[in-house]
Amino acid sequence: MEKKIVDCRGLSCPQPVVETKKAIDGFTGDEIDVIVDNETACTNVTNFTAGLGWTAQKFTREGNLVRISLKRGSAGSGEGVSRSETGSGVGQSDYIVYLSSDVIGRGDDELGKILMRSFIKSLPDTQRLPKLIIMLNSGVRLAAEGSVVLEDLKEYEKQGIEIRCCGTCVDFYGLKEKLRVGKLTNMFEIISALQSFNKVVQP
Repeated sequence: MEKKIVDCRGLSCPQPVVETKKAIDGFTGDEIDVIVDNETACTNVTNFTAGLGWTAQKFTREGNLVRISLKRGSAGSGEGVSRSETGSGVGQSDYIVYLSSDVIGRGDDELGKILMRSFIKSLPDTQRLPKLIIMLNSGVRLAAEGSVVLEDLKEYEKQGIEIRCCGTCVDFYGLKEKLRVGKLTNMFEIISALQSFNKVVQP
């Protein structure tokens, strides 16, 4: 049985995902092992491949190395920002909310936090909700423990809105254990989503 090995040691986000995608494209076999050397890459590769119908059968750890054993399944059976990879399922009214900070605007940060809280809480009052909320840089703080909009975001997720937090940013701010809503993503998926959706709203 043909099996492919993808060695992503030493690669930073989003390269492990990019290399894994390259390996999957045109591959006719059913098994791929991906080797990474950090937990963020492990999560990103697992989520990304799940969206393509690959299942992580086993995680083998040795020191800081993780070997992810993937097996092909039915297409679209997993998680991940699958509409971003394929561009399908995106209607003319679909849009993304892109949050690159936990404040809105430049000037006083306390005012910026008030504005951001008002923006998040006001989304249900608009004509339609976004399909996806992407958080980068300090924006990932909004999805972490202690966020004043955490309960709002949890409710949006229950309503089917996808919430994705930049894994590199979560690590940078030391929030991995404090994240309470959404899933980790990477720059490759973020770029794919921005290219796929019809409109991007950035407050």
